[in-house]
Amino acid sequence: MLLALATAPMLGACATTTTGPVPAAPHTPPAGMERLLGQPPEVALQLLGASTLDRREGPARQLQFAGACVLDLFYLPVAGAALRATHAEARLPNGQDVQPGECLAALLRARPAGR
Repeated sequence: MLLALATAPMLGACATTTTGPVPAAPHTPPAGMERLLGQPPEVALQLLGASTLDRREGPARQLQFAGACVLDLFYLPVAGAALRATHAEARLPNGQDVQPGECLAALLRARPAGR
């Protein structure tokens, strides 16, 4: 009986409906990727230099940077405006997954000083 009384408010909450769009949950970039995610492609190109791959498909764009690891950045138009980095993936040359932030740090360490 006590359990039934305790769960009654939860059941009532399940029965409610919402109208309109549900706001997206705030997205926190993976550790180390704060400098690139949410930014336009020019930021990555300035930070990392020329990409090893620059692929466009419709409104989307993919930049790939390779060295000690391979970092893929995916860009989509945000709110119908300019492209912004929305996703990052990284792997070692042997295909093993690595955290994108760790890969970014390795690529930055490999850059010649003054660039």
